[in-house]
This record gives sequence, structure tokens and C-alpha cells, in this order.
Amino acid sequence: MTPLVMFAIAGVGVYLIRLSGIVLLAGDRELPDGAAKALRLVAPAAVTAVVASAVLLDHGDIRGFSAWHLAAAIAIALAVWKQHMVLTIGVGGAVFAALLFAGL
Repeated sequence: MTPLVMFAIAGVGVYLIRLSGIVLLAGDRELPDGAAKALRLVAPAAVTAVVASAVLLDHGDIRGFSAWHLAAAIAIALAVWKQHMVLTIGVGGAVFAALLFAGL
């Protein structure tokens, strides 16, 4: 089986899975509370996985202490304190850039 055929099959499968959710939930139905809560947590979980991977790993190896860790710690502290996503991302990015510029 060629890679093109495998990608086409995977694409059709993903499309059918997404379409099934629309078809099953069509009309006036509401999601159960547990399912709605789980769906609300998907995006934060995905972002956390990406950020944790970037901070902790460097091409599959564990990253030594660097500007990544210090900027992440400051961003986490700010997120817990202010609970403002845009401010957290902005300050975290600025701190990371400043640390890199300083040579850390």
C-alpha cells in the first residue's frame, strides 16, 4: 500500500468520524454534562501537552536547565496569579526572548 493511499484512507476515516458526531448530535439534543465538560478541557490539555513537550524535551532528549525552564516557571506563576492568558503568553515570550538575548 502506497503512502498516498494510506493518507487518503486516514483522511476519509477522520472525515467520517467528525461527520458522525454531527449526524448523531443533530437536532435539539444536548451533550451529557460529563461529555460537555470533557470537550471543554480538550483544548487546554492539547496546549499543555505541546508546551510541556517544548519545555522538557529537545529532539526527544531531556532538556537541561535553560531559558525554557525559567521562562516557563515565570509564565506559570503569572498565569496562576493573574489568570489572564494573553498577558501570560506575552510576558512568557518576552522573558524567554530576554533570557536568550542575555545568553542563558
